[in-house]
This record gives sequence, structure tokens and C-alpha cells, in this order.
Amino acid sequence: MGLRSTALAGVVACGIAAGQGVSAPGATQAPRSPSRPGAQADAAVAAQALLERGRALLRTGDRYAALGAIAQARRLQPDNAEVTQALADVLMELGAPSAAAHALGARADPGVRSRVAGQRLRWAIDIPPRGPDPRRRFDAVDPALARLDALLVEARAATPPDPGLVTRLQRDRAVALRQRERWQDAVDQVEALRAAQDALPAYVLVAEADALLALRRPADARRVYDEALQRLTPSERADDEGPWRSIMMGRAYAETESEEFDAAFATVDALVAAAGPPWRRAGEHQTPRENEAWLEAQAFDAAVHSYADMPAAAWQRIAPLERGAPALPWLRAQAADIAAQQGWPRRAEDGVDAAAALAPEDFGIRVQQVDSDTRRHRLLRADARLAPLLEEGADIPRVQQARRELDAAMGPSVRFALGGRHTDNQALQGPGNGGEASLQVESSTFAGTWRLIGLADSSSDSIEEGRAERHRFGGGVQALWPDWKVNALAWSQTGSLNTSGGSLATQWQPTDHWTFLADAAKHSPDTPLRADFHGITADAARGGLRYAWTESTEAGLKAQYMDFSDGNRREQVTIDGALTLLDRPHLDIMVRPRVEWQRNSLAVTPYFNPRESWLPSLEAQVQHVLGRVYERVLLQRLRLTIGMFDQRDFGGYAVGGAAYEQTWRHDPWTELTWGIEWASNVYNGQRERTLNGYLKLEHRFGR
Repeated sequence: MGLRSTALAGVVACGIAAGQGVSAPGATQAPRSPSRPGAQADAAVAAQALLERGRALLRTGDRYAALGAIAQARRLQPDNAEVTQALADVLMELGAPSAAAHALGARADPGVRSRVAGQRLRWAIDIPPRGPDPRRRFDAVDPALARLDALLVEARAATPPDPGLVTRLQRDRAVALRQRERWQDAVDQVEALRAAQDALPAYVLVAEADALLALRRPADARRVYDEALQRLTPSERADDEGPWRSIMMGRAYAETESEEFDAAFATVDALVAAAGPPWRRAGEHQTPRENEAWLEAQAFDAAVHSYADMPAAAWQRIAPLERGAPALPWLRAQAADIAAQQGWPRRAEDGVDAAAALAPEDFGIRVQQVDSDTRRHRLLRADARLAPLLEEGADIPRVQQARRELDAAMGPSVRFALGGRHTDNQALQGPGNGGEASLQVESSTFAGTWRLIGLADSSSDSIEEGRAERHRFGGGVQALWPDWKVNALAWSQTGSLNTSGGSLATQWQPTDHWTFLADAAKHSPDTPLRADFHGITADAARGGLRYAWTESTEAGLKAQYMDFSDGNRREQVTIDGALTLLDRPHLDIMVRPRVEWQRNSLAVTPYFNPRESWLPSLEAQVQHVLGRVYERVLLQRLRLTIGMFDQRDFGGYAVGGAAYEQTWRHDPWTELTWGIEWASNVYNGQRERTLNGYLKLEHRFGR
């Protein structure tokens, strides 16, 4: 029932309660109920005439005039059961069951009361409870659902039972269960209707599809949304503000969660086309007014591209909308989410804060503030903001997700890597057969900033002189602020060379685009294993900067200086970058250009040590999603590298390699990667081919 009918029902009900009639065009104004002797007969005649006039008007289709005539008849004879029933009948035809029930009073039958229950349910859906507290979001739905349950018991116990009434109550109950977020109960109720061979209307199918989507059954949900579309009438399909639009949006969500992105984009395109231009003209003077359907369709288009892991395309769509309507809090909040996906956490933080200033009590925006604080490493503030959200809506999936992400950010983590290497041993100073293993463990945070780090790693290399080995054990501390990161480590080394060392590394990220790096190490682990074997250590210092346009497009510069204990001084400069060529939901192609220059002060050393060398190279990476079901993802990557290694005194040689790996993410906090890599490199003019296999595991625990 629409708002017009609802308002009319309220007016009529109030008029009936006051004992007043409702006038209509063409209706004869009747006198009030007479009290003089002999007037009862005249009133009965007048009431009957008004009743007959009302019925005649009803047959012509003029229901509002009929309502006025019959209401006046009832004012003359309020106890006339025939007139009261006729008034209730026309009110029911006008979609005002609450007014009909009021007119009938205790005589209202279960059919009328069921219509009242359905109307109350629609009111609960269309007019949600006031206030931001999500604990009260079911305050209107719960009484409506209880009323439907009671009527359903009564209808089933009737003798004989009315199958149509039972079916209608079950349909409304399915909608109420969906609105109550009792997802499985809603699906079960619709399944019971299907088993009874009910020709389900579109609104019941939508309730079932919504519940299936919440239960993470997107393929089934899409099928039901399609079925609901087929049940719409031509006029409902043509109404871009009616049920067609909400069904199409639901179908797009189902297609997105089913990983059918081309279908989702096509559905969104249909929504955008149906929404029309940004401005529409209305009224006698054709005054232009904003088209809310257009804005909603455009924002939804951006959201679907964001869900499809296409942040650049999503940003292209949402940015002009945000600039055009900066005072809309929901739009600024959506733009903030996409900015974070682009790799701009500060811009996202500004957007979320602006949205919160515009709508400080909006529950969804408050959850986004927790996400923003987690990204920006404001962990204590995120924890403080999360606490009231858990009190108000701990059962809401979005709150549960924010809690898991914050717990993972504050909790301990472990990283493990294992690799083996086989070479053809053609180059005297090339790496021999060997392997590496490493383990790093991080504690939970202290005061939201500090962590303890434990590390252990081992490397081995079979070289011509023997077997070189390095084993390190140590640990340290990490400090993480919104713009700064500092790592301080110390370790003890055994193997070919017994020594100890330490390092200090800092990272400063003053903006979303610029990052500055600096670190220094005593007895650096970057020292070649061959140098360790011959008792040579090296201290290192490094600095660098990086500019990132987005999370996948960047350029950087890094310079390193190493001071070897044998007197060698090494200088090294690297310029590299990354550029995304193709960004599709299941396929990404990226190129990584790189130029490396190195110079050493000594010519003859037991480790590979070119006097000067240049290595320009280009790596192409293809990443493909083999399968994804919500958080669980299986990826495959292919990397191809080609370059030219130019070494003073030995000339230039083509070098390159290929690598293939797969990554399994069980959830956003657990990632397992395995792969194999083949490389062809040149050392002092001698080519050596290497085959590597590796396994990596990263897991973050909740606090």
C-alpha cells in the first residue's frame, strides 16, 4: 500500500472515530443522526439511499466518491451492520485495512485482520524506528511478526480453514522473517510455500533472494531474483522507482558475489540507463529537479567496480559524484572506502571524518571510522570506538568484520619461508646449490604501538671452496605510528662466520603518495655467503624514496653503500617502478621496469664483485584468480623477466627468467604461497642457470 492510501486510511479512521462523515464530490450531505420522534425511519431511508448511491459509484470505479457516500450513511446509522460492512469493503478496496478494521470493530474477521497485519509490516519496513541505535531496528518488525504468527495459528485452527488466508499470512510472514534478519527461517517459510504449489508473488521472492544472499548462497539468490523479475507486470517493469530497481540491485549483488562480474556490470548498465539524466523536469512549468535515481545508480556502479577489485574504475565513477554533492554523508563515506582501496589511507580518513561530521550518529559511518583508524595504525582509538558499536550491534556482520580486522592488527603474527636452489655450476662466482629458511614472529601490540620481534634464518651455498653457511638468531622491537615505522633488531650469527650484528630501519610516509626509507646494519645480512665463508663482513647503509600514484602504480629510487672488512666499498643505485596495464576482476597485468647500477672499489675478491655493472630489466606479471568464494581465494601468477647485464671488462649479456606461483588465502589473515623460478644470469662472463623452489606462509592471529 502506498503512502497516499495510508494517509487516506488515517483520515477516514479519524473521521469514523469522531462520528463524522467524509464528503466526496457529488455526494449528498446528509443530516446528523436524528433524535426527534419519528426521525429514525427517515434516517434509515436516507442511509439506504446513500448506501445504494455509494454502491453505484463503486460499480463505476469512483471509489473515493463511493467512500464519501457510504461513510455518510454510516454516520446516520452507525449500528447498521450492512452499512458498516459496505464501508469496510470499500476501505479494503482502497488499501486501508486498518480503517476497515476500525469500522468493523469486534466484527472484523481474520481476513481483515490479516490485511491489517500485512499493512503494519509494510509500515515497519517503510518507516523504520527513529534513532541510530541498531538494537531498536526490530522494534516495529517484532510486533508485526508476532501478530502474523498469532493470526496464522488462528487461521489454521478455523473450521473449515481458509487456504487463501493461510497462504497470504505465510507470504507476509516470509517478508517479516527476512526483515527480522532470520535468514534461514525466511528461506524455510518460502520453501514451505513452494511445497504447497503457491505461485509466489515478486515481493515474496525478493524476501527469499535477500535471505539467500545473506546466507552466502549468491547463485541461488540470483536465480530467485530472476524469477522475481519475471513475475513483475509490464507497468512495474517500466517504473524505474518501483520494485524493478530494487530487484535489479539485488541481482547485481548476487552476480558480484558469484564472481560473475560481466553479468553484474551489464545489470548495473541497465540500472544506469533506466535511471535517466541527472535532472528531470516536473510540474506545469517543467521545473528542473535533481534525479535521485540517477545518483543512486551512479554510486551503485562505483560500488560494484569496487567489489570487483577495480579501484581505479570505481574512483573514476565516485570522485565526480563526491565533488558534486559534498554534503551527502553516505556518498562521502563510500568515496572514502574506495580511496582506501586505491592506497590513499589519509584521504580516506579525511573523507570518513567529514562524513561523520555531517552524520555523527550514523552507525555505518561509525564502523568506517574504526576501519580507518585500523588502517592508519591508530589502534587504541579504534578499540575505543569499537566498544560502543559492539554494545549496540555485536550481531551485525559489518561490526564483526571490523572487530576481526582490528584484532588481527593488534594481535601476534608469524611469517615462514623455505626455499631450495639448484644450479648448473657453470660460473665460478655464481651461487651454488643451496637453500634458505626464515622465521619471524611478532607479538601483540603494547600500547597500540610497540611489538616484540623474534627472528631466525638459515642460508647455505655449496661453492667450489666448500659449503658456506649462515645461521642467525635474534630479535628486537617494532614501533608503528600513523606516519612512521621503526624496526630495531639485533642478532647472533653462526656458521661459516661467528659474529653478531644489528640493524635500525625507519620509514616515513608523510602523504598518501610519498614514502621515505632509511636503514643501517652492522654485519649486514646482505653480505654474500661467499664473503662469510672467507671471513669477510660488511656494514651497510641505505636510503630511498618512493612515489605511489595508486596502490599498483609507483616509482622509486634506492641507494645503498656497503663497507666490506676486506677494504671493498660498494655503491649501488636502483630505480624501479610498477605500472598496471590491465585491471579486470579476475585478471591483472603489470609491468615492472628496473635499472640497477653497481660499482666496487676492489677488482679481485672471493665473492662476485664487478668493478662496475648496469642491469636494465623489465618484468611482466600476470595475475589470475583461479577461484574465489568470499574470503577464500586461489591465485596464480606468472612472472617473465628480460634484461641486459653489462659488466665492465666482460661486456653485455642477455639475462632473464620466469617464475610461476600460486597463493591460497583461507581468509584475509592467512596466506600460503608456493612456486618455482628459473633464471639465467651471467657472472664475470660465465652464464649460470638456476632453478628455485619456495614456500611461504603468513598468518596473523587475533589478540
